[in-house]
Amino acid sequence: MMASRSTTTTTTTTRANLGGISSARAAFRYPKVGRPSASRVRNNSPLLRSSVAPSSGPRTSRLRMANDTLQDVSTEEGYADSRGASQVYFYKYQGLGNDFIMVDNRHCPDPIFSSEEAVALCDRRFGIGGDGIIFLMNPPTAADLASEDPDATSTAKAAEYDYAMRMYNSDGTEPEMCGNGIRCLARFVAELEEHTVPRSYKFHTLAGLIVPEVNPNGMVSVDMGEPRITPEEVPTTLKATGENENYPNSVVLQELAVGGEMEAVPSAEEMFAPYEERMENQMKRRTQGEVKERWLVTCVSMGNPHAVTFGRPGEETLGGTLDVENLDLDYYGPLFEKHEAFPEKINTHFCKALYDNPESLDDLTDAVKVLHWERGAGRTLACGTGACSVVVAGVLEGRLKEKCLVYVPGGPLQIEWRRSKDNHVIMTGPAQLVYKGLIPV
Repeated sequence: MMASRSTTTTTTTTRANLGGISSARAAFRYPKVGRPSASRVRNNSPLLRSSVAPSSGPRTSRLRMANDTLQDVSTEEGYADSRGASQVYFYKYQGLGNDFIMVDNRHCPDPIFSSEEAVALCDRRFGIGGDGIIFLMNPPTAADLASEDPDATSTAKAAEYDYAMRMYNSDGTEPEMCGNGIRCLARFVAELEEHTVPRSYKFHTLAGLIVPEVNPNGMVSVDMGEPRITPEEVPTTLKATGENENYPNSVVLQELAVGGEMEAVPSAEEMFAPYEERMENQMKRRTQGEVKERWLVTCVSMGNPHAVTFGRPGEETLGGTLDVENLDLDYYGPLFEKHEAFPEKINTHFCKALYDNPESLDDLTDAVKVLHWERGAGRTLACGTGACSVVVAGVLEGRLKEKCLVYVPGGPLQIEWRRSKDNHVIMTGPAQLVYKGLIPV
């Protein structure tokens, strides 16, 4: 981003070498910064405005985008506008720091950007920057659903959906769904269409039906559906452990070996090896990546696969004392993501249970701190489906309550697994517009 100052603050976004996207310039003006109105303060964003209708009933408000006109300033600065008329609006949203490029794609049945172009757009130095790009699509027709599942009652199914969601990760891969992304998409729709909230939407995703609800306070609650916990549903080649007698077919506290080929403790054969070999092995054990490490994982699918760990076997896991603050996430994350036990790769979450009384570790707690490593995106500040899987895994392991605050690097998410009601997982968290602009195509 380059910024130039004049009477009005102007920001110009330059696009270059984006794998098929024009290298011409796109720009927009920010509104003058002044004292925010009460409605702006209420929405916690200088670019969002809401008008609250006075009523004696439940609080409602109408959300809309700021109506500041996007202006092409390239011609004002003396640059020829070679883009023609092919320009697409984009909207940058974030949920607890997990950020996405939003595009209204309802005029086209397929995403208007390819996976290669998505990689370029998500680049934080040469593109807009983001953990992914999300396309708002029209809902599928009965014919579309029939082609996906010939046995489904496609006409009735088609009536269930208001919109559809497609997305690419920052590496160009297409995930089934994204929890933070669906929250941002719901807020995007509410503001784009100037809908009155609270309002819920039914989205068709590659993970199935997802129903988020936008609330007047800017928070979005999402019914994530039922967790899948059998090895085939995750999927993983790890076997069900029977560790939880209520869910005997689930993968709970299963041992997973990652890292090198060397065992942490020398074998008897190695201990009596020649001196030079023993010294060489000692040096290898001090080198990261040479030693095989064993972790205990619980596997959950929320429409996409997740591995949750509270640590290695022993006191670290039993006490939930994994030192997530000093964990080398950039080292361990890829080891889990690409492990052969996960045929579709895996999102991994390193957790530390938070107790009011550290001496009462046998009690269930309602707070957990998490680091996320997402397949296709790497380290992220938040992961909605990941936070859901953490609570499900913590309940299965007998350490977390069914309703928890999950503290991720970007802030807290509220997660509830309603086991006794409908077995659905409910996620609640913020979603916010950051800025908007034009993409030349």
